[in-house]
Amino acid sequence: MYFVCRRIGKITLILFVFLFLIDFTACISPKRIIYFSDIPDTMSSPLVMTQVTQFADPRIEPNDVLSITMQTIEQNASNTPITSNSVGTFNPLNGFLVDKNGYIEMSLIGFVKVGGLTTSEARETIKQKAREYYKEPVVNCRIANFSIMVLGDVGRPGFATFPDERASVLDVIAQAGDIQLTARKDDVLLIRNDGQNKKFVRLNLNNSEIFRSPYFYLKQRDVLIVKPRNSKLRDSDNRFVKYLSAASAVVSLTTIILAFRNYKF
Repeated sequence: MYFVCRRIGKITLILFVFLFLIDFTACISPKRIIYFSDIPDTMSSPLVMTQVTQFADPRIEPNDVLSITMQTIEQNASNTPITSNSVGTFNPLNGFLVDKNGYIEMSLIGFVKVGGLTTSEARETIKQKAREYYKEPVVNCRIANFSIMVLGDVGRPGFATFPDERASVLDVIAQAGDIQLTARKDDVLLIRNDGQNKKFVRLNLNNSEIFRSPYFYLKQRDVLIVKPRNSKLRDSDNRFVKYLSAASAVVSLTTIILAFRNYKF
């Protein structure tokens, strides 16, 4: 009987250690949960970070949709305002679609090259060309489909849109409902179109150096993917649960068999 108890005790101990290791590996360090964990918790004076990334106006690219309005001081039947609803290349987003060569087509004015320009530069270009047909035109221009796709372990995956064309990584994460506690803030993947190529960048939101990253501000059609932690992936894997249940059943069955083999009736 003593032998049986020792054997059962060893098996129980092995099972306990196995389950403890699983639970231990699932633990998350607080520093990997908190944004900018490298900043001290207590400071006698404000911490000032210099040489942070400065925002630069995005450049207009092919397939951008521009929302353009133009009005003049003198208005008559033959001199109506040009808007995104005017005759031209129309898009469901109510805008002028930039073609692969960087041109838009506007009624009366015709084709205007805006590819590679900022919206303020495009506004001046359109204004200069419109002066041939309109008196003192006032032009407004912005990118109507400026959006970033957010996928992965966030509160609200989907598209984050920004009418002012200014979007940092933190702005996008906030609009997506924040990164979940089960996700990795130190391994956020950024995918960016680079001409005919794709650029992949890893971002670490646990570190305040992100404010100096050239990728802190995002561009239209960027994609952010927030990676879940291994513990969440493991919990969502039905195979792991099945294997764990099978292992527990084997240990229990082995314990019962040993108990009966060594028990004398």
